[in-house]
Amino acid sequence: MANNNIKLKRKKITGTSVRNKLKVLSVLMVVGIFVLTAFVTVYDHPTLGSSGVVTPSASSGNHVTITVWGSGSPGGEEEVFNSTLAYFEQVYPNVTVDDSPAVGIASTTYTSAAHAGKAPDIYRDSSDNAGVLYAEGTVLALNKYLNSTYIKSFSPGTITAWSANNSLYGIPVNTNGVGLYYNSKFVKTAPKTVYQMIQDALNVTHNTTLNPSGSATKVWGLAYGLGTDSGYRSAAWFPAFGGTLFNSKQMPVLNSTGDIKAVSFLYNLTYKYHVSPTGLTTMTQQYNLFEDNQSAFMIDGPWDQSTYTQYLGSNLHVTALPFNNATGLWPTPIWGSVGYFISSPQASGITSSQIWASLKFIEMLTNTTAQIHLFDKAGDFPSSIAAGNYITAHSNNDPLIKGWLDQENHTMPQPGFVNMNYYWPNFHTYVGNLYDNGTNNVSQTMNDFQRAVVNEINELSAKPTSISISLYDILAIVAVVIIVAAAASVVYVRRKKK
Repeated sequence: MANNNIKLKRKKITGTSVRNKLKVLSVLMVVGIFVLTAFVTVYDHPTLGSSGVVTPSASSGNHVTITVWGSGSPGGEEEVFNSTLAYFEQVYPNVTVDDSPAVGIASTTYTSAAHAGKAPDIYRDSSDNAGVLYAEGTVLALNKYLNSTYIKSFSPGTITAWSANNSLYGIPVNTNGVGLYYNSKFVKTAPKTVYQMIQDALNVTHNTTLNPSGSATKVWGLAYGLGTDSGYRSAAWFPAFGGTLFNSKQMPVLNSTGDIKAVSFLYNLTYKYHVSPTGLTTMTQQYNLFEDNQSAFMIDGPWDQSTYTQYLGSNLHVTALPFNNATGLWPTPIWGSVGYFISSPQASGITSSQIWASLKFIEMLTNTTAQIHLFDKAGDFPSSIAAGNYITAHSNNDPLIKGWLDQENHTMPQPGFVNMNYYWPNFHTYVGNLYDNGTNNVSQTMNDFQRAVVNEINELSAKPTSISISLYDILAIVAVVIIVAAAASVVYVRRKKK
């Protein structure tokens, strides 16, 4: 039973105390609105620069140092990078570029650095590997920093290669794949079929003038070591035998009949036809054979073309990988893109000023002039529409252009989904061991290869998804909480006053 003698006491709310509380709450609301407005102004409504690249903050006039990893292959790509860097620092004397050209694409060095928060501000990488890194949260989405006119200045295919879930995570500097180089000192005309290529390679290898009977082989038909292949060059041959890497659900089908036939063909180049030497352990060995007139054929991309030209001169030619007369199918090399991305703040600690400087540097590295120079010096096909139009109109500048245009008619898009990331290392492990050991158990190897990739995909899907929240996200959340809490408190106090 309630005690009627107990009276509830309510503290009298004076007008002064209410006004004081309202002042405090109003200040909190103003602070919250200020923080939220600053966040939206800087990150959602940036000011466009004259070049089409935005300036994230007004502090761009301060001296800024940015780090860049990767300058391209030695030769033409590296030459164009270095000349562009020198010009950039003249145009922007307030920016210093600290570059480390030795770090190549798809390097585990970057991954380790990113996980430690010490990634470079800019990294030169392939679009597919960058897509995996973007999914991991180590790459900055660039949409908010670039206007649509700038983005549309690149070919749609290359922009697609650098996009995921409507987010652009890098800027393409080229688009390319592999073709078949040949030395006309040994092979006078380009092979049109796989059969002809093998016959040409056999004729060179068994030529007694080049390779006297009883002596070690000095000139080979083809410089190709399956064990040194990351899976990039070999991927071109899977479709030629009716195979594919992944199905429409982005799952591997590496032990299909077509894939087994393709790897058997590549294995047989060394162990059945004997047109390529055993014991190749590095790509450098293959480069050296071709450059030193010790190989008639070389499967490679335009990134090494300037170096080959220095060694072989007018004897250097390129053609599309030949048609497979046995299946009626073409080899279709992966036609991807290399470009530049900016590391996320979590991965690198990059500031808004460094983002601004990085965008400016990438813009210069990928502009029309730089891409025309890359084509002239390194044979890189441009991602810039304007550069592509220029090169098409001036194709007589390069006698090798026709071969690359022929190859471009038979390509497959660069797979950009995460599961592709498990193809590369496992190819080297399983197919590489097949070549190194010289055992002809291709079917078992491809079954093991398939199983390993599927297991890694399943392991990834079983892991809980981590959510990465940046400092800016936290500030925005705090601002909203302050505003909502303050507004609710004002309403509550006013009701109590009544």
